[in-house]
Amino acid sequence: MEAKEPVYKYFRPAWRSFYASFLLIILLIVLAVCAGIFVPYVKENPFVSKLIWIAVAVIDVIIFLTIAIKRATMSLVLRDNPSKAEDQEIAYIVSHPLKPFSSDFRESIEIGLANIIHIKVEQTMMQMLLNIGKIVITSSGTGKEEINAMNIPNPQAVRDEIQIHARYYTMPTD
Repeated sequence: MEAKEPVYKYFRPAWRSFYASFLLIILLIVLAVCAGIFVPYVKENPFVSKLIWIAVAVIDVIIFLTIAIKRATMSLVLRDNPSKAEDQEIAYIVSHPLKPFSSDFRESIEIGLANIIHIKVEQTMMQMLLNIGKIVITSSGTGKEEINAMNIPNPQAVRDEIQIHARYYTMPTD
């Protein structure tokens, strides 16, 4: 058997998975434009118009920062280093930035590649159109769904890649 190269891959939620938040940003801008065009009080009073645009800009920035923080604090990590037993796992890591001094600031669930018994992809119709989905991983340790990684881009390809690496460590049954 030839030597296998170490693999370390990180999968984060896709930007497109926040489509509802992006639609809200666009909706707020459209409402501000409509208010400036169709509402006589706003049209005649430049101070109110500026105030509306400032409020829309602040809310849109807050929404965008929330999206960026959510995306940055979640990751599905595939570690496959045949020479290190502790680096043969799939891990789901979630940080909670609003709890910086709490013991659950960072949560991590690791499953050894040899212990994976089932990987499934769950998608809604909209997620199928956007090619995103939830990856659910069950381990032999508990027999329960332990990892629920949300909004992963191209989830079928990610599932297939995890399965390829997991097969390397599973022992064939006679």
